[in-house]
Amino acid sequence: MNTSIKSRLAAGETVIGTWHTVCSTEVAEALASLGFDWIALDMEHGSASVAYAEQAFVVLERHGCAPFVRMPSADPYLARRLLDAGAEGLLVPVVEDAGEFADFAAHCLYPPEGRRGVALERFNRWGDDFEGYLRDFRPVLVPMVETRKGVAAADALAALPMVDALFFGPYDLSADLGAPGDFTTPGFAAALTAIKDACTRHGKAAGGHQVAPDAAELKQRIEDGFRLLAYGTDMIAMRHALADFRDADDR
Repeated sequence: MNTSIKSRLAAGETVIGTWHTVCSTEVAEALASLGFDWIALDMEHGSASVAYAEQAFVVLERHGCAPFVRMPSADPYLARRLLDAGAEGLLVPVVEDAGEFADFAAHCLYPPEGRRGVALERFNRWGDDFEGYLRDFRPVLVPMVETRKGVAAADALAALPMVDALFFGPYDLSADLGAPGDFTTPGFAAALTAIKDACTRHGKAAGGHQVAPDAAELKQRIEDGFRLLAYGTDMIAMRHALADFRDADDR
């Protein structure tokens, strides 16, 4: 079972992924072939089903890319289904309470650590890797900090043993801070510092979404100490690549 992202985060490495929002295995494969470490299927704002998720996971695995999901909510039974389908990591939006997240996480871990149901599905090759998966696999679990309340809970969240990273969602966080889409305010900068400091205190990775496909901004995020980064989205990247047509004056 491939647990390289979890191991690499624990070792202090930086891992870069992207957001998959378009329900097309061709798009998923095109993204994976670029060499991303992980790709997160967006089930919060996208239209993906569990059935599509499994198809996308197969494509990502073919390219050695870890399949992640940005969940629509902290739904423990959806999490179980996605893990059974082969998800290696789960990003959970709008997390504001460490106790609630710990309860959710218990559904992602087998007894005695948690209460995930044991099954024979593709995640353990229908039982062929039953013992190895049961013994060795732990999903990458990442609370998304997207509100002031979430920032206040960052230290308690980072202290949870099953948490691998905290991940800021820039648009939701900036909106909750009163300046939607403005990532230059002192409040936004202070929130990111609080998230990073919490991660440093507890030996966890700080992460976030660099939405604009701007390599210089991605480099700056890395230099700022973020180690679990999503770079763009499939749809944003496509529109960015063709924006010169929209902006042309001589059409």
